[in-house]
Amino acid sequence: MPPRRQRRFEEKTSIQQVSRSVCLIVNVLEILDNNSHSLNCHFSFPPSCHFPVQSHVNPEKTVSYFHVHWDDTNSGVGQVPYPTVAESCGDGEVYDTDYCLCDTVVTDTMPYDALPTRAEVLELNVGAFDPSMFTGDEAYTLVGNEVPDGVTVYKKTGMDDYSTETVFRIKDEFSNEYIYLKNIHSEVSVCGSSFKFRNSPTFYDIVDPELVSAYQETDAYIDHVHNHPNTPPSVCLMLHKHYGYSNPTQNQVLGCSEAFKTGVYTWTNPDDDSEELVFGSLGERGNLKAVAASIVLSNEALSVEADLDPNGGTVTSPLLRLMHLSRSFSLTKSNHQRLTAGFLEAGFNAIVEGPYLM
Repeated sequence: MPPRRQRRFEEKTSIQQVSRSVCLIVNVLEILDNNSHSLNCHFSFPPSCHFPVQSHVNPEKTVSYFHVHWDDTNSGVGQVPYPTVAESCGDGEVYDTDYCLCDTVVTDTMPYDALPTRAEVLELNVGAFDPSMFTGDEAYTLVGNEVPDGVTVYKKTGMDDYSTETVFRIKDEFSNEYIYLKNIHSEVSVCGSSFKFRNSPTFYDIVDPELVSAYQETDAYIDHVHNHPNTPPSVCLMLHKHYGYSNPTQNQVLGCSEAFKTGVYTWTNPDDDSEELVFGSLGERGNLKAVAASIVLSNEALSVEADLDPNGGTVTSPLLRLMHLSRSFSLTKSNHQRLTAGFLEAGFNAIVEGPYLM
């Protein structure tokens, strides 16, 4: 787990002032490797702020968490990229012996002032709405020509071709849906300019939170997991296990992953190349019809030699082994005994059934 911190807030004198000024308290609980440093906190988007320690900070009133990655580019050998009490909190103040009270400054910069490549656009982290949604003073216009399979650039009315409001459009290579990203890099500096992390997105207005924001954040998280590059092989490994392959080959996982990403699987008759069966729908990422077909119609699944391989097949689920043992002893459940009590409850963890529940 990454090092965990706490960020806490309290109203200054009124809820309006909170929306303008939010400050950061960092509590270092643990330090792990230098490759992943995270902060668990919640913050708004003020340009800068600073609270007197005694008057306006109450660590017990509000605690929220989220993960960020600290910029360790300029960290020296043996140094951590975040403020600590041991280092006197940088340019901040030590509060209650365990906390760092810091100023926060949000800086927005423009990464590209000329047409970037597709790979460079994918390095951006702030999404944007489809520019065609906006009209009037908020409207966007094309910069150059529209490029269906390349990088298309949109500028906001009254602004330069390349600014922090510029929107880049690229096409997802698997779903064929367009992705819109803003030409902006937002960074938060704490306790001076030495400690920085990328500004994290928030779906909640801390002054006036709404339930719809929770739905939007949940949808965004599900979309993120669905489109994550690790999802296809992970899903395929688990599904292969339930289809009878405890240790699928690389080709099995690869074929299944490609079917997951493209949404389609084509089976070709090994005896007649002209005979094909197509499963799924092209461009529909995660199409389970295509995924299932890729598992049961793969060369390994249809191979007679693979069936005879003593290392092939699947390991019996520990729960099924337990059931077989129970039947062999003619064990029965008493009417007053709960299903999860006693023998099963104790045995569930002991038999390591957890991996088979995924």
